[in-house]
Amino acid sequence: MSDGELDVAERYLLLLLYAPGPREIQGEPIRGDLWLQKELFLVSRNVEPLLEEFEAYRLGPFSESVEEYKSQLEISGYVESTPSGITLTTKGKSIAQGVWESADDNDRTLVQEAKSLLNDLSRDELLALIYSTFAELTVNSDIKDEIAHKGVEAGISLFRKRKVTLERAAKIAQMSLPHFIALLKRKGICAVEMTADELKEELGVASASG
Repeated sequence: MSDGELDVAERYLLLLLYAPGPREIQGEPIRGDLWLQKELFLVSRNVEPLLEEFEAYRLGPFSESVEEYKSQLEISGYVESTPSGITLTTKGKSIAQGVWESADDNDRTLVQEAKSLLNDLSRDELLALIYSTFAELTVNSDIKDEIAHKGVEAGISLFRKRKVTLERAAKIAQMSLPHFIALLKRKGICAVEMTADELKEELGVASASG
């Protein structure tokens, strides 16, 4: 399998699996299928051919192609699901390393930022962040109301983890900024805003903040 033979979704799937994550470990396992879908969706915001693969589905943005390619890679022995998550096998790492080394800096940065941002989030944090940012892709979600009800908790948690700006956290919590700041103060949480250098761009991807 060479880089030139890969479909766009398959290529970025391998890049994502090989990329470092929040722990800065090369090839860090992806937490599960939900995280895989959402991390690749975030990448797709800057890769138009990949973006075309995603649609609004039961848990928000979803790509059937990504699911199929992941299954094919598992059958071929390149990827396996373990207790720690979805990871490359030894054979898979040799293929993915070649894809990684042939990718340009922009692609490597893109997948690494998406993985670092989302891979250590809980399910509710992950969906609250994605749902609040890409509301148009939640129209078919089975759990839209459930996630909305957990918005305050998720907004606080994401802010404390330094995953989102104060303004974004307030939006996730569905509160005005002054009311959200007051809530943080009551809970003894410092409401000091992060700098642009610390967050770079909202969601770690330039065009994803909308």
